[in-house]
Amino acid sequence: MEEIIPVIPTLITLGAIMVLGFIGNYIFNKTQIPSIVWLLLFGLIVGAIINTYNVEVLTPESLGSISPLVGAIAIVVILFDGGINTDIHQLFRGAPRGLMLTLSSFFLSFIGTMFLVVFLDVIGAINITGDSFVIGAVLGAIVGGTSSPIVIPLAYRLKNLQEKTKIVSSIESILTDPLCIVIVFAIAYMVFVVQEINIGLGIGNLVITFSVGIVVGVSLGFIWLFFMNKIRKAQFSYVITLAVIFLVYSFTALIVGTNQGGEGAGAIACLMFGLVLGNGKKILKMVNYQGRGFEMDDETKHFHSLVSFIIRTFFFVYLGMIVSFYKVDYILIGIMVLVVLLLLRYSAVYLSTYKGGFEKDDMQTLTVMMPRGLAAAILAVKFGPDFINKYMPEYDGFFSDIAFVVILGSAIITTFGVSVISYYEAKKIKQVDSKSVDNNIDNVMNKNNL
Repeated sequence: MEEIIPVIPTLITLGAIMVLGFIGNYIFNKTQIPSIVWLLLFGLIVGAIINTYNVEVLTPESLGSISPLVGAIAIVVILFDGGINTDIHQLFRGAPRGLMLTLSSFFLSFIGTMFLVVFLDVIGAINITGDSFVIGAVLGAIVGGTSSPIVIPLAYRLKNLQEKTKIVSSIESILTDPLCIVIVFAIAYMVFVVQEINIGLGIGNLVITFSVGIVVGVSLGFIWLFFMNKIRKAQFSYVITLAVIFLVYSFTALIVGTNQGGEGAGAIACLMFGLVLGNGKKILKMVNYQGRGFEMDDETKHFHSLVSFIIRTFFFVYLGMIVSFYKVDYILIGIMVLVVLLLLRYSAVYLSTYKGGFEKDDMQTLTVMMPRGLAAAILAVKFGPDFINKYMPEYDGFFSDIAFVVILGSAIITTFGVSVISYYEAKKIKQVDSKSVDNNIDNVMNKNNL
């Protein structure tokens, strides 16, 4: 019987992907070059080899049938992981500026990308059958957020960065993932379920999605917090929490309705569920709980970080594999989107740091710290084909190819920008120290002359 997916070549491919994921993470820890750069390039090379030599391995076509399921799992995992790794005290402390940067950066990126796509359609650079605003809005939502697995470690490694700058950048990267996901879900709901672009209906759907997701996620988080404390000493108890996350996502989606944007509500619920479990002691203290505080243990956090690492590795390599670049136009559009994002990023940073006492170097760092990541990859793979089939059937790979360029390009901008800023900052500190030493020597010599 013919195998749908060849076993040995598939295991070889998956093994190679995991090895490269480890290598990419190791290089990131040593050089601050994000691992996604290596993963995307590796996927691009593997995809080129498969297409050129018809190698019998785990092909993009064979993965296509399972990508919706893997995409849903990835959304659940990245949002839960973001929740458990968020310090609620820091979240509240940096909330005003962080929320301002989140909203200004996302919506400026969203609107700028949308109008760029509309402009390209008007001048005939691309041919969209139907409403070009929809395609622009979807692409804008996909590339609208920054990546917390890159931003948070990078921000806290920069010694000269102000603490409030680290908090603001972290908050933005945490909040934009669910925002991107929910906005894309809302657009998909209007296009494929309601079959009408109704802004009022879309806003109402977003309100329901966020409110139900928050209420269900927090409520179930409190309930599971107590159960988790009871079974935490049982062997492999951390696996049960992973199972419960999937149930939380599914339960919330069913409450709202899978055709009414329920998956977006499920995503928000997973974020809030993780936030409660990761900050149990602080939250119980805030609500005046009289007993002993407890929260998710380090072993469980480590397990979920490992799951998140595997998901990230798989999706970035998969995105590289499915990139075709049959049309050079996609590369050019991706570069144009990058330029728009960078220009609007400067405006967003200026608005959110205005009269906030931020130093010039910190504002420059916030400007270049704009890496797009896993959420963009997942949304491009999960929703891209549906919108292409409806609005632009001759543009296969439009979303995935552009997402690839934006993710890779933004990671390079972040790496290069942060390195340059850090270099000149270190140079200035060295000059100041040198002048201080010279002044001390002069003072000593003057005293001796006296």
